[in-house]
Amino acid sequence: MIREVILENFMSYEYARVPLKPGVNLVCGPNGAGKSSLLLGICVALGESYTERSRRLSDLVRWGEEAGRVTLVIDNSPVDGVRPVPSIDRDTILLTRVLRSDGRYWFELNNRYATKAEVVELLSKIGFNPDNMLVVMHQNMPERFAALPPHEKLRVVEQAVGFDSYRRDVLEAMERLRGVMSEEEELSRLLRSAKETLDYWREKYERWREKVRLRSRLEFLQRELAWARVYELETVCSELRAEVDRLEGEMEETSRKMEEERVAVSAIREVLSNMRSSFLSGLDRMAKLERRVG
Repeated sequence: MIREVILENFMSYEYARVPLKPGVNLVCGPNGAGKSSLLLGICVALGESYTERSRRLSDLVRWGEEAGRVTLVIDNSPVDGVRPVPSIDRDTILLTRVLRSDGRYWFELNNRYATKAEVVELLSKIGFNPDNMLVVMHQNMPERFAALPPHEKLRVVEQAVGFDSYRRDVLEAMERLRGVMSEEEELSRLLRSAKETLDYWREKYERWREKVRLRSRLEFLQRELAWARVYELETVCSELRAEVDRLEGEMEETSRKMEEERVAVSAIREVLSNMRSSFLSGLDRMAKLERRVG
C-alpha cells in the first residue's frame, strides 16, 4: 500500500526517503537510529494523534525548525482494471501531514490542502484504519488490547484484517432482511385486506352483472310480449278486416237485390197504375152505358 515514506524535519530526521516493497519490510538499526521515529512518522501522516514520546505534535518537529513534514507515497495502481481510489486518476497518491512548531498542523493530498475527514475517507476506501491498535502496536498496546472485552477484541481484529466491512454488510443485510420481512408482513396484511376487498367487490360485480343480465332479459321479454301483442292485434285486425270485407260484400249483394226489387216494384206500380186507369176508364164507360140504357 505504502511505496515510500518521506521525512522532512521530523524528530531526528532532517530529510530521508525510505522506500518500501510489497510483503514484509524490516527496519533494523541500533538504538537511536530512528526506527521508532519512522514508524511514528507513518502513524502521524495517517492521522494518528497518539505518540509514544511526546504529548504534542508540535514536539515532533526537528529542533530549531519551524515546520516538519511526513509524506506517504501510496500505491494507487489499477487492480483488475480498477484503482483503489477511483476518484484519483494517477498511480500514486501523496498523503502529507505538515506539523508546525507553533502547534498548527494540517493534511495535504497531492500537495493540496485536505481535511481530516477527506483523509479518513481516502484511507477507508483502501481499507485502512490507522487508529486500530493492531495495525500499529505502540508500547503498552498489547496490555491495552488484552484489557478489552471479548466483543471489542473481535471488532478490533475484524477491523485490522479488513472484515469489519463484511460484518457491517452482514448486519446491514440482516437489518434490511428484517425490514423486508416486516414489509413482507405488512404487504401480506395489505394483500389479505386487498383480497377481502376484491372478494367483496367481486361479489358486488357478480351481482351487478346478474342484475344487468336479468334487466336485459326483462327488456327482451318485454319486447317479445309487445311483439306478441302486436301479432295478436294484427291477427284480430286481419279477422275483422275479413269480416268487414264479407259484410261489405253482403251489403253490395243486398243493395243489388234491393235495386232489383225497386225496379220490380216500379214496374208493378206502373202496371197497377195502368190497370187502375183501365179500370176507371171501364167504370166510366159502364156508367155511360147505364145512363143510355136507363
